[in-house]
Amino acid sequence: MLLAAFLLCFIAHILQGVLMLGPILLAFAPFVAICLLKESGRSSVWLAGLAGLCVDLFSDDPMGLHALNYAATAGMLYGVKRRLSYEEPLHLGLYTGGISFVSTLLQLFLLFLFDRRVPFSGKWALVDVFCMPIVDGVYALVWVAAPLWGLQRLRYKWDIYWVKKKNLSRTSH
Repeated sequence: MLLAAFLLCFIAHILQGVLMLGPILLAFAPFVAICLLKESGRSSVWLAGLAGLCVDLFSDDPMGLHALNYAATAGMLYGVKRRLSYEEPLHLGLYTGGISFVSTLLQLFLLFLFDRRVPFSGKWALVDVFCMPIVDGVYALVWVAAPLWGLQRLRYKWDIYWVKKKNLSRTSH
């Protein structure tokens, strides 16, 4: 499931770079959310850092900035997962929105700290800090949670099919 989530997020990251359509999503935010919901604290922070490294490879920001951002965001939001389940698509969307919000605020601080050429405007604050987490949450529901839910259902049906077939072949002998 983690590999499928990573591939879906990586494809979305590449597509938004190639197509340059509309707002810029935090493409790996759903992956970070799934890592936090499914894995232990240390491994989820490492996986979030690796996702940030993938973003760094395609970014013109200083190298390691996104990896630091994603790992720090994962470290800060790990304790929130107690009330959420990775199997519920709505929980994934809400958690992704929270990750997007915290990551955007942390990115603003890190960019100000390491790269002072970033302009700051009220429109940016309104759109990126308050509206984009909602868009990222919807993106997580549509692009990641729905296909993963479909894969889970397909795997469940596949397992049931093979269990029934195996049981039928035993009874016929």
